[in-house]
Amino acid sequence: MSLRIGIVGCAGTGKSAFARSLSTEQKIPVLESKQITQDILNRDGYNYSSGIQVERFLANSGRQNEILRRTMEQEDSVDDFVTDRTVVDLAAYVVCEMHDIDTEVVRNIFETCSRRVSRYTHLFFCPWKDEPISENSKRTLNPWYQFLIHAAEMGILKSWGCEFTLLEPYETDSRMDVIRDILRAGA
Repeated sequence: MSLRIGIVGCAGTGKSAFARSLSTEQKIPVLESKQITQDILNRDGYNYSSGIQVERFLANSGRQNEILRRTMEQEDSVDDFVTDRTVVDLAAYVVCEMHDIDTEVVRNIFETCSRRVSRYTHLFFCPWKDEPISENSKRTLNPWYQFLIHAAEMGILKSWGCEFTLLEPYETDSRMDVIRDILRAGA
């Protein structure tokens, strides 16, 4: 059975570090969102010291469609994977950032994401907490913005009828224990 594991959650919840650890343990490729977004940010001249929020810079139909296309290509390129950004995350950011810019583009991205979510064999949700796990100067760390993304992701998961596991413990080792139990039970 293929393992296509999606780690869902807002910035600063430890998704990327956790995805890398899970990738190593399960011996499956990790698909990191920064491989896609960093290319776009560099290409389009984004400057982290500009004061422009990363999510707002990426919030245009061309960039969001490119992120979606490249995410789908990345996920389609391997049988097994763990990813630190799912189509749930993408849909949440698009809805929160582009809802009043181009409703037809938002609808198309949202519907594409809702059709693709069934491709994941497992979804694990890293919940928001009032402070990010670590500062990396490369994401928006406003806790209320991250709460907005968290709430949108939770609402999307529920409205799409997705089965997911909430990873309450914030430590990677505790999260790994939860996932080991789930993967063992499914084997």
